[in-house]
Amino acid sequence: MRRAENSLSNPSAEKHMPALSTLPRKGVTCRAVLIGSILTPINAFWVLRMEEVMFGPYPSLVSLFANTIFILFVLMGLNSLLRRYVPHSALHQGEMLTIYTMLTISTGMAGQSGLNIAIGMIGHGAWFGTPEKGWDAFSKSFPDWMVIRNTEILRGHYLGNSSFYRPEILHAWMTPILAWTLLFSLILMVAYCVNVLVRRQWADHERLTFPITWLPMQMTEGGSGSPLFHNRLMWSGFIVAAGLNLYNGLAFLYPVMRPLPLGIIDLQPLFTVKPWSAIGWFPVTLYPIAIGLGYLLPLDLIFSCWFFYFFWKAQMIISNAMAWDTRPDFPFIREQGFGSVVGLFCYYLWSGRKTYAVILRSAFGRITETAKTHNPNSYTEALSDKTALIAIAIGLIGLLLFALAMKVAIWVAIMFFALYLAFLTVVTRIRTELGAPIHDFSFMGPDNIMTRVLGTSSFRQNDLAFLSLSYPLTYSRSNDTMPIALESMQMAKSSQIDARRMFGVILFTTVLGALSTFWAYEHQAYQLGASAKWNAGTHFARESYERMVSWNGGMLDAHSNTGGTIALGAGLLLTLALMALRQDIPGFPFHPIGFAVSSAWAINIVWLPLFIAWICKGLTMHYGGLRIYRMLLPFFLGLILGDCVMGSIWGLLSLALNMRTYNFFGV
Repeated sequence: MRRAENSLSNPSAEKHMPALSTLPRKGVTCRAVLIGSILTPINAFWVLRMEEVMFGPYPSLVSLFANTIFILFVLMGLNSLLRRYVPHSALHQGEMLTIYTMLTISTGMAGQSGLNIAIGMIGHGAWFGTPEKGWDAFSKSFPDWMVIRNTEILRGHYLGNSSFYRPEILHAWMTPILAWTLLFSLILMVAYCVNVLVRRQWADHERLTFPITWLPMQMTEGGSGSPLFHNRLMWSGFIVAAGLNLYNGLAFLYPVMRPLPLGIIDLQPLFTVKPWSAIGWFPVTLYPIAIGLGYLLPLDLIFSCWFFYFFWKAQMIISNAMAWDTRPDFPFIREQGFGSVVGLFCYYLWSGRKTYAVILRSAFGRITETAKTHNPNSYTEALSDKTALIAIAIGLIGLLLFALAMKVAIWVAIMFFALYLAFLTVVTRIRTELGAPIHDFSFMGPDNIMTRVLGTSSFRQNDLAFLSLSYPLTYSRSNDTMPIALESMQMAKSSQIDARRMFGVILFTTVLGALSTFWAYEHQAYQLGASAKWNAGTHFARESYERMVSWNGGMLDAHSNTGGTIALGAGLLLTLALMALRQDIPGFPFHPIGFAVSSAWAINIVWLPLFIAWICKGLTMHYGGLRIYRMLLPFFLGLILGDCVMGSIWGLLSLALNMRTYNFFGV
């Protein structure tokens, strides 16, 4: 029943699936790539201005980026004019999706948990380091080609009123920019090739539905004449979300107006008596975009997200009541969450073992009838299995050489990249299967887990320096581009776009997006001053350096963190148990993905919208069935679209007026 609910909730899904005998159209045209290339640095500049300079809104925190939906909406409007007056110049769906893919990947690179953290770390040690802070020992282990130590070069970066385009500044920044771009590009090349190998298993065999793609697919259907824009229910939802957004935006500018309680309201001050005061940060929100995205999720996942959110809160309260929380980090929620991710990875690897075995056999020349059955139209894939595996091998060798150049122990590099890529794969699967609106998994990276489980004494100073510099990779998974790339490949498949060309666009945009992010960041930093104006310009780098000091002091010992290791194992086993129960018990309400996702930070700001979506969808399914659910779907797509469009307009106004405006999503 759950699979039927997923497949029927996207009315156009079957229509977009190509016949096996139909050759793909090109779709990816030169003019589409040119338009996307022009918009990519502009989009990176805008995202950084919103999220880092103006402290909101934060479109990269939610799985469907509001700024890219807004730009797509504007392009659709312009395209309708072209179709009306210059029909032969109008863009078709494949070109629109190409531009959308480029903008989405560039947003992932420029988003709050992306390259901006790396840029913040490049000069942080030299500018803010003092003998009292104890950073010197570690800072000397950082390669000169990944950081800048010249404070005169960094003066304009942190204080502003300068120019990034002075020759000596460009020369100093060029090496670390290229080094970080190479690191991100190698990792993402491997990730994108993994996408090629898992796409058939997830999309063609398991028939996963890629919910995050539904709105852009329906917006671009028919070029500019999408049926979605002729649906009254969609416009009803659009007006509701945009209207609420407009009113609160005006209330932000004119305090005489009383704002509607859509943003964060913290309930923690209501709990003043122990053990209830241990509940921690307890915000409630009413974000329309989160309600709309929640309606797309299966009922069991929506239920599990908010249920396990309270499960974690209950652990904190009980731990306080029993005085167990006197031990640091108890009840080890992050470790339980990481164990859950490992459990999900093991299950997905095991469930697709037959397909992956066929891929390995076909890649090494042992093609059988079984292989042909598993891959009847391999010509539509972005890469052949053999090419993808070779590219993965080349990328992994490149990553190991990169780590060796940093003088990192080979076993540390192998463990780190293995855990990191496994984490990326699970996040990609979560979005592919269920379209969770958040999946940040903040502070759960392999750098944290490796040092906690093994203890810092197991690592040399160069190893810990490497793990410190990995913070831009591991801090959060909210705007990873691996799931974006797989969604783009699936949209190409569904729209009969040449998959190889789309894969080339993805690789090209990854590099272009990285360089655009560096440019947009430094252009603004040398004007405004990163230490005076910017959020991630100093905040995330400071977190990494402070953690580095704790490692240097030997504060993490494997024996003292036995509880965390046990919690990691418990999270893994509970996840596998939930998976087994879902297989054996029809209608089992607890979803292991909900268990994993709810252990992360961002669930705090969407649990109530997901609860509301659960009620709306539950009542619809119970009293109206799938027919009414599908009939109401455009209304909730309208909620998403209206919030994205009006919220992005406020973001544009903040850029134009150089002042803060209404933050429609974020903290």
